[in-house]
Amino acid sequence: MSTNTHATRRRKALLLGWGILLVLLTAGGYLAFQGTSADALNQPPTSNQIAQGRQIYQQNCAACHGVQAGGQDHKQPKGGIQADGTQLAPALNGAGHAWHHDNTLLFNTVKNGSVASDSPMQGFAGRLSDDAIVSVLQYIKSLWPAAIRTRHAMNR
Repeated sequence: MSTNTHATRRRKALLLGWGILLVLLTAGGYLAFQGTSADALNQPPTSNQIAQGRQIYQQNCAACHGVQAGGQDHKQPKGGIQADGTQLAPALNGAGHAWHHDNTLLFNTVKNGSVASDSPMQGFAGRLSDDAIVSVLQYIKSLWPAAIRTRHAMNR
């Protein structure tokens, strides 16, 4: 094989290597700018997300937070402590305090559980996908009065 042919092959291999590196860097940059799953909550919900979220909510959340997301005790929508010392599940329909939290905290609470050590709220990371968590949160946010949705959107 001639020196010229060998040099040409090396140049082609080098160009191919740089091309692959460029593709990988571009793909990595694209994925990095996609943000986290919680960032999807900054977008207006789709009707499919709300419908799916309603179903997921009924199957996973309604037992504690109520079928209409009014919490365990309508007289204490922000939650509270029961006589046995356990926490009441708060309302999620805008009457409680959930809307005071940004999207990242809401997402992380559903995924990983409450940060409060005495809270019975367990995370759903092993049971719900990130997309399912986004859908259930979009459904919950759809229950909030318009003024609360607007205020929450300003404080993401």
